[in-house]
Amino acid sequence: MQAEIARRTGLSPATVTNLVRELVDEGVIGSEDRVHQGRKAKWISPRAGAECVLGIDVGRSHVRIALVDLGFNVLGELQQRLARNTPSADILALVGEMLEELLATTGVERASIVRAGAGIPGPIDQKRHRIGTPSLLPEWAGIDLPAAFEAATGVPTSVDNDSNLGALGEYAWPPALDVDSLFRVRLTTGIGGGLVINGKPWRGVDGTAAEIGHHSIDESGALCRCGNRGCVEAIASVPGFLEVLGRAVGHEVDPDEWVQLAQQGNTTAGRLLEDLGRHVGVAVANIVNLVNPSRILIGGPISAVGDILLAPLRAEVRQRAVPAATRGIRIELGRWGDLAEVYGAAIMAMQAQDSVTYSIPKW
Repeated sequence: MQAEIARRTGLSPATVTNLVRELVDEGVIGSEDRVHQGRKAKWISPRAGAECVLGIDVGRSHVRIALVDLGFNVLGELQQRLARNTPSADILALVGEMLEELLATTGVERASIVRAGAGIPGPIDQKRHRIGTPSLLPEWAGIDLPAAFEAATGVPTSVDNDSNLGALGEYAWPPALDVDSLFRVRLTTGIGGGLVINGKPWRGVDGTAAEIGHHSIDESGALCRCGNRGCVEAIASVPGFLEVLGRAVGHEVDPDEWVQLAQQGNTTAGRLLEDLGRHVGVAVANIVNLVNPSRILIGGPISAVGDILLAPLRAEVRQRAVPAATRGIRIELGRWGDLAEVYGAAIMAMQAQDSVTYSIPKW
């Protein structure tokens, strides 16, 4: 409401009225009269398509982009598959090509894009704007990430770990969750984690907070690509499980088929998912003991299998976490599936835009 803006900003009602009138005239926002608590009030909202942000989600096997206006309306979205170990230069070129296609199909003017947000699958040092652990993502090592994405898109870009953005998307995309803290696990080629506390991603001092895939759960376990032993990602390797399942069924299997086989009662597929749930549950229990979040969400393509995965994961958390820490926690599937990362990237772009401060509303 217009009166609420005056109250929160400390501006006079007359000043707010004049500013709102200018923004309405410029087509940035819309204004309408409504009745609120028995009184007439002036409600304002972003006008669809007036300005928008670009959300970019770069995974290990895909690129997804979306144009989103400031009213959280998705104007257009595209996805492309990536070959394994695609060079970063090729990925950036692909992002630029996809944006051109999206602009052409939606009719959105490039000048309408005020900012972009991008997620990539590795921890990011926000001070240096580079990959925090180069061994985890060598194809992006040494690159100034915001500058690289801005060169590819022509739009100022903020960059973060894709798991952080997935957690932000689950938390804040309307209807926003009414919780003070959220932890999201993403099960895909790797195992990622993102933590949101009081509406903001918690990255840690060097961007490596919530890296659940690299929690060590067996000190004498297999060597992980990060250099440590017994990490969740090394013990519960999704590609490794897919390889085992592929040998059992006689052909190469992707995550979607793994889910389908388990739902159809395939014993090997089901047992591998149960093993994955138990191993991830050990690491989630550590998060529960340390952070005690209000909500834990499980995302990524494998999460579509539901309780076959969630039941052993929940059981492991109940067994290993402090009982008091589990009392109020809900562990469930994420709301937005594979779109959570690109939604979070769009929200980060809104929050980073300098000309206006966007607060995430509660619905």
